[in-house]
Amino acid sequence: MPPVRVRLTCALVDRPGTLLRTLEQIALAGGNIISIVHSRESITSGYVPVSINVEFPDAQSLERARRGIESVGVPVIGAESLEKSLRTVIVLGSGELGDLIEAVEGLGLKIVDASVRGGGSELTARLTLEVPEGAAGHDLMRRLEEVAADRGYLLLSEV
Repeated sequence: MPPVRVRLTCALVDRPGTLLRTLEQIALAGGNIISIVHSRESITSGYVPVSINVEFPDAQSLERARRGIESVGVPVIGAESLEKSLRTVIVLGSGELGDLIEAVEGLGLKIVDASVRGGGSELTARLTLEVPEGAAGHDLMRRLEEVAADRGYLLLSEV
């Protein structure tokens, strides 16, 4: 099983030792810390958002770390995969492509290349998207298909 690279975002109480207790839980689960962004100037309701990029040996280690962090009283408010892949989709339909592009970006997907032909009632677009690896990426692509269908587009993606 390949290593898992993630960005964990935690809400730390602004007290000495809280970050250390969080990092200890990551180490106990076998995580290798890549970088830490500690935004003390962004304190909200007494919490400091901290982003920690980590590589774990496997997904089970990530889950052990998450449980360990939460067991020391630190909420994990996000876990985003750092592994990305490129996916190409073809969009067919009519309407405003800008509306669909806003929806793509609203899902958190990044458009890295686009090619558009036609317009008005006959639109064809090729979009290359940066998508997280694994289940999160599959879920986002499924949601993108639903969003495209809701706007009257047919979305064709590679298999």
